[in-house]
Amino acid sequence: MTIKLIAVDLDGTFLRDDKSYDKERFAHQFERMQEQDIHFVVASGNPTLAIAEYFKEFKDKIGYVAENGAVVQDAKELLKEYLFDNKLYRETVNYLKETFSETGLLAVNNQGGFYEKSEPVEFIQDLTDYYPKVTGVESLAVLTHDISMLTGHFPVSIYEKISAQLNAEMSHKLQAKASGFGYIDINSVDATKKNGLNLLQNRWHILDEEVATFGDNDNDQEMLAFTPNSFSMATGSRLAKQSSNHIIGLNQDDSVLDTIDDILDHKF
Repeated sequence: MTIKLIAVDLDGTFLRDDKSYDKERFAHQFERMQEQDIHFVVASGNPTLAIAEYFKEFKDKIGYVAENGAVVQDAKELLKEYLFDNKLYRETVNYLKETFSETGLLAVNNQGGFYEKSEPVEFIQDLTDYYPKVTGVESLAVLTHDISMLTGHFPVSIYEKISAQLNAEMSHKLQAKASGFGYIDINSVDATKKNGLNLLQNRWHILDEEVATFGDNDNDQEMLAFTPNSFSMATGSRLAKQSSNHIIGLNQDDSVLDTIDDILDHKF
């Protein structure tokens, strides 16, 4: 079966640890993708603004499944956005702040993120690695902006357990997923990378068997599980590896680019 869509997670997957990738090599690959009518999609917990920063030369030619599927775009065209109900948003923020008082918390929408000015400096500085535009506010609970994702930072040693705890205690309308590096993302239950990709597939008339997905963490699980052409990183989480049909090397070694070359050479 010919691959017609390649979807990549960013952190820990497509990007090296220093947030870089081989742009010259990818530019050549992207040209070959267009020649072969293959769509390239970035499926990430990052907002579209951050994704576009990484792919400035291609930003109007790629698909976006941003914020774990809360925002889906075909180039500049917004196709779907899953927003928090205002009441549920306030309840969730208050619950997180009361239950995990020392946890840094960020409210995200398609334009950037919002944090409370009282957060530790280290947390605020860390946000700039993932979000090109963040704004300090007095209180997240009274924020009036549309919000599509909440993300909190927890100790890496226990954050997967906290993710399971959150799913057991929160409203059935929301889901929490470990997204890497101690971060847990909270979205609508319908906001998944798989659902975002399915929306783009329907738009472009692409079958599940024609999709290749790359990921490394729990928030990649659904998109890795639905296609036989799924690739988890060697350093991926247990759930990511269990959901994949192939395990490849390290993000540091450009293993995703190596596999894309194989796809373009019709080895898959």
